[in-house]
Amino acid sequence: MGDDLPAIEADLREGRATPFSRWQSAVDYGARCQLIGIYPNDLSPASLGINKQHARFMGRAALMALRAAQIALEQSKIDTRDIAVVVGSGTGDVDAHVEIHDKLAQTKNARKVSPAIIPRLMASTVSANLAMVLGTTGPSFTATAACAGGAYNVLLAAELIEQGRVDGAIAGGVEVADIHFFAGFDSMRAYNGQDNDHPERASRPYAADRAGFIFSEGAGLVVLETREIANRRGAPILGVLRGYGMSSDGTREMVAPSMDGGVLAMQRALEHAGVAPEEIDYINTHATSTPLGDVSEVRAMRRILDDRHLPYSSTKGYTGHPVSAAGTIEAIFTLAMLREGWIAPSVNAEPLDPKFEDYPPVLVPTSRKLRLALSNSFGFGGTNATLVLAAP
Repeated sequence: MGDDLPAIEADLREGRATPFSRWQSAVDYGARCQLIGIYPNDLSPASLGINKQHARFMGRAALMALRAAQIALEQSKIDTRDIAVVVGSGTGDVDAHVEIHDKLAQTKNARKVSPAIIPRLMASTVSANLAMVLGTTGPSFTATAACAGGAYNVLLAAELIEQGRVDGAIAGGVEVADIHFFAGFDSMRAYNGQDNDHPERASRPYAADRAGFIFSEGAGLVVLETREIANRRGAPILGVLRGYGMSSDGTREMVAPSMDGGVLAMQRALEHAGVAPEEIDYINTHATSTPLGDVSEVRAMRRILDDRHLPYSSTKGYTGHPVSAAGTIEAIFTLAMLREGWIAPSVNAEPLDPKFEDYPPVLVPTSRKLRLALSNSFGFGGTNATLVLAAP
């Protein structure tokens, strides 16, 4: 979908989805699913304005995160010197691991490995590289929590600000295409392997014939600070993080979703925000287009809301699933809906699964004044995060 946020928001508002791409690496290795969402724009060091000294430590994830950071920081006009950097990815830079393996296999000599490899290899490569390029002096670290990682990074950055450790932070998540990561999901049949010839409809949360998710590259970063400081410097306030909740499923199941874990995350988020369930106007769901996950989440929502029918939708029909970036990207989309008074419909959801017919998602472009919303992120390992977001 690129990085022109107003254009992306216009597509969401009107329910226009961009078809996914046939990925040559998936074709070459015979993957069941051969579709992917590839970031289409230039990520060369020159295009990002960084020198070779910095670029040698940066893999694709760090470069993509930097692109998102540059856009967010330009918009916010925040002084970056003493902010926190809390940004992560699910895998770090896998290419760095492959590079070492191949070099050792070819040379049988550990001294032939590049001395610049470790900053790409380490799990905190994204946050470390952003802190280096931006020259920040606040704390920098990476939280990785599977598909909930982006939301976790945002709420941990918010906690630093709440505790008075820093005045501001840039936070979020990033994920990039890698055949090893891709092949693992493909082999466990988490991906939709049935629609390689239908890239326009391959990601379809809530549809009766949904068959798994489509992986996408992506980065989402937000700038956080207290309202008092934002007002003092005349910053444009795009939305408010009112609260957040976290949970683990507690079921001893690695990949099977749990309704109870989702209920706990949403309950704790509402309690932390001091918000009653009846005050929520919209939920941006985690729903990835998997047969079990979509149902489990809606059941959790219905319990929290005492079966009150609330507008909800999943934006993964547009983006696919950018894993560690999803929670922040979806928070950004939700903030836009709150700010401007519209709801992105769930695309490709018809024919609707009969399980949702008495409690359907938003299926058509909808204008509605919104004040408070939840954004859910649920990941493997039973790790869950819910953000409570508000209009400016």
